[in-house]
Amino acid sequence: MKIPQEKIDEIRAASDAVDVISKYVQLKKRGKDYLGLCPFHQEKTPSFSVSPQKQLFYCFGCHRGGDVVKFVMEYEKSSYVEALEQLAERAGITITRTEEAYEAANETEKLYNVMSYAARMFYTNLTKSNEGEFALAYFRDRGFTNQTMTTFGLGYSLRSWESLLKKAQEDGIDPEDLSKVGLIRRREDGSGYDTFRGRAMFPIFNTTGRVIAFGARKLYDDDTLGKYINSSETSIYHKSKVLYGLSQAKDAIRERDFAILVEGYADLISVFQAGTKNIVASSGTALTPEQIQLISRYTKNITLVYDADSAGANAMMRGVDLILEGGLDVHIVQLPEGDDPDSFVQKNGGEAFEELMKKGVSFIDYKASEFLRSGKFESPEGKTEAIRGLVQSIAKIPDQLKRTFFIKDVAEKYNLYESTLYGELEKFTRRVPQKFIQMVKTEVPVEERTAIERKVAVEEIPIEEKELLSAILEDPKEMIPFVFGNLRPEDFSHPSSQKITGLMLNLFDETGNVDVNQLLEKLTDEKEKTAVTDVTFHRYQLGDRWNKIGGRASETRLYEIALGAIKVLKRKYLEKDLAENRIHMKNASVTGQDTMPFLKRQQEIMAGLIEIDALKLMKG
Repeated sequence: MKIPQEKIDEIRAASDAVDVISKYVQLKKRGKDYLGLCPFHQEKTPSFSVSPQKQLFYCFGCHRGGDVVKFVMEYEKSSYVEALEQLAERAGITITRTEEAYEAANETEKLYNVMSYAARMFYTNLTKSNEGEFALAYFRDRGFTNQTMTTFGLGYSLRSWESLLKKAQEDGIDPEDLSKVGLIRRREDGSGYDTFRGRAMFPIFNTTGRVIAFGARKLYDDDTLGKYINSSETSIYHKSKVLYGLSQAKDAIRERDFAILVEGYADLISVFQAGTKNIVASSGTALTPEQIQLISRYTKNITLVYDADSAGANAMMRGVDLILEGGLDVHIVQLPEGDDPDSFVQKNGGEAFEELMKKGVSFIDYKASEFLRSGKFESPEGKTEAIRGLVQSIAKIPDQLKRTFFIKDVAEKYNLYESTLYGELEKFTRRVPQKFIQMVKTEVPVEERTAIERKVAVEEIPIEEKELLSAILEDPKEMIPFVFGNLRPEDFSHPSSQKITGLMLNLFDETGNVDVNQLLEKLTDEKEKTAVTDVTFHRYQLGDRWNKIGGRASETRLYEIALGAIKVLKRKYLEKDLAENRIHMKNASVTGQDTMPFLKRQQEIMAGLIEIDALKLMKG
């Protein structure tokens, strides 16, 4: 959706970077800025900084940075428009939606709108149609209140083959868009029909609260399809990257600092309604690394809840090692035999469920009990296999100190030497030599590779050019006339410096100032954006000229810093020219050509170098 620039400016002005980001990251004031652990990569020492003055964030470790909109995009994995919408909702700012806006929406926005339309139609079918009364009775029999049904957007798809298709066409929605999100399917003759018919509908939301898919539960005996059918994958829905209920649960997960993971839609909704809101569901699929990473945005602690009779319990338990590998802590809660989370809450209530959560055991204790139950500890061979299985899980933990404590725990419980366990651990924790990783670049994890590329892109810019960019951003009204009275953008050697300084001049000509957020908005290359945020946060750590200048450089010191950088830049340019001229002069001498022009040019360059050394600080 196209949002007017005035509205974007209003949203930005109402969204303080420290206030917004502190909802996601625990920040502590350090000097003029705020510091915390980076939410985008694992670290033990805080390197994530937020500047209230510049309204920017920057991580000195992974080199992510930008404004508050960029943070929401990175953290929530959302589009630019979605991030603005989320910030607008938080600030109580209304973004008007019109038919014109719908027509102007990009392809992704159009698909979101189609899914939202379908969710509203299914909800209307449930609450306002005669046929929907049967589905409404089903939900009420499950104990769901009207408020719960509204919170989760529950609905009903009519039994007609084309009810959604026809109504959507009447309302101007292209059937092709319905097909793209899996709401209709095609017959051999090309005609369409509704995918979901006569089913209880469970909308699946992304983290920003937008409908991206549906789960549909069988209601009628003559329905020959499975008990549950789900939306097929589309450009806006990838099931391995989605957790059911996360949109409703994320605030509670942050507040309680742990997430409860169950299997099904009804399990989650019953527990949520009973008062435990920090709960998500895998929807019957095996847990994936992407889903674990999704949870890790909000907490580093997961409690797995399963029932022994569940067909998906084994698949869920296989996720334990994935959770450990993702750097999260995991506890396991087993329900009483014959119960699932839904039935347990219905019989015992929400308080009993909360008490059960307190009885969660560590993955070590859980796996040990499973080995014991299967008879592994009844023979030396079985014991060896069991202990090796425990050590193999410990090896998944990236935190070496944490691994040490778990090894100690296993050694004490089973009367083993720690050295023996470390020998086993070493077998599972050997790493591929770095030289091989470098030889096969695609083997480096995407997040790590991106951080390296960001760092290289920033470090390529010469220090004197970083200093000039920093000085300009520190006081544009003073520095723009001074710097560009001595230099042109094309005098900068690095392409990113040339692009950034060119945009700075344009902004200054238009507004009489250079706002760093406006500058970032105009830059399209991520490496250039990283360079701007980097120099903004590094301005007191660049070179000797920035040392001991206090919280903010005085006007005189800024001029001195800029002048020093200008001298270096000019000198490097002339020294390069001098080296090239000497080569030409030598070649001319060898071939018997006239060397006088090159001698004259050398004298001019030497005079220029003397003039640079003589440059004095003259303002105004």
